[in-house]
Amino acid sequence: MASRDADELFIETPFLDQDAEVAARAFHLTAAQAGSLARRAGVKRLVPFHFSPRYLGREQEIREEARRAFEDSAAAD
Repeated sequence: MASRDADELFIETPFLDQDAEVAARAFHLTAAQAGSLARRAGVKRLVPFHFSPRYLGREQEIREEARRAFEDSAAAD
């Protein structure tokens, strides 16, 4: 994994996990998937970006979902 132990990881988070099927069809990540990948890579700071316009005004919700997955050391991958 090229991002292993990076200081920062800028990663696309266009969809919420509730829309995982839509994300998969579009070949995109969910915020939870992005957070989990960053955690498993051991990065120090996660920077989510590239939010779907379907969540206009809900960007904080996407950031929160990514943060929870990133910080969840008990998550089973």
